[in-house]
Amino acid sequence: MCRVSDPLVPENVHAMASSRVSPIAAACLIKTGSKVLLVQHRLSGKLDFPGGGLVEDESLACTAHRETWEETGFNVEVKEYLSTTVNGLVIFGCHVDAGIEKLPNTFDAPPWAKIEVIRLVKADPFMLDHDALRFADDLIPLRDGYTHFDIKHH
Repeated sequence: MCRVSDPLVPENVHAMASSRVSPIAAACLIKTGSKVLLVQHRLSGKLDFPGGGLVEDESLACTAHRETWEETGFNVEVKEYLSTTVNGLVIFGCHVDAGIEKLPNTFDAPPWAKIEVIRLVKADPFMLDHDALRFADDLIPLRDGYTHFDIKHH
């Protein structure tokens, strides 16, 4: 089941997300303390938002929810539209209430995700550079999203 906050009406999100670039994927920005939760991809070894491609008849917010669960094992609540990257990735601020802050800065991905994901990493977005990310153009949206999305007010 897709966990999405009531204010995220799918039509409104799609209109916001497609104003500059046609959306092709969706992801979650998950804050944990002063860090964000990212996935380390098996093929590139680089960090990325937990997320992935749209499937037919699925809202952008539900894609972010599903893909985040597939890659992290966390049943997030999709709370807020943050931005759309130049590559068409729609980024949502997502909340997880699973004691994530008590986990170490790197930990194993769930067994079903290991084909694609090496591990999960909690990283300070301001200590990363373009080379650390799977898509270098995602660094500014990552930092902007981190600054904009405040889980304490949700």
